[in-house]
Amino acid sequence: MRALRMVLVIVALSIGLFAADSPFSGTWKLNVAKSKMTPPSPQAETVRVDADDNGINVSDDITDAKGQPMKVSYEAKYDGKDYPATGSPAWDSVSFQRVDANTLKAKTKKDGKVVGDYAVTVSQDGKITTVKYTETGPDGKPIKGSAVYDKQ
Repeated sequence: MRALRMVLVIVALSIGLFAADSPFSGTWKLNVAKSKMTPPSPQAETVRVDADDNGINVSDDITDAKGQPMKVSYEAKYDGKDYPATGSPAWDSVSFQRVDANTLKAKTKKDGKVVGDYAVTVSQDGKITTVKYTETGPDGKPIKGSAVYDKQ
């Protein structure tokens, strides 16, 4: 479920939020054509983010590689602690830390074990987010890739 990593990434983008009109709040759509993901990749993804200076609330609608819908959501603070996620079979908690105004590092975990590491970079104009990731594949080997999101 590599598509689920995108939920974390978009949520992590919100770390830079300090006002309601932040460029990170809003709706983000996965740009499949510009992304470099290992199959099976999602067919589509739309992430809605509400954020303020304390935390975020995320709702992610995904259409997986087989055309099946999935909804992942969670609420988290920007403190590097693990927060529970619902709807994801690949991970059950998320944590993230801010690196600078446009970059952050994030992790997903399943049963307390790290299953994904992410570096998120938001463009200076706030319209494009690039997520570089390393996840643990079904065989235990690392899977690397990148995903691009366009702000709607």
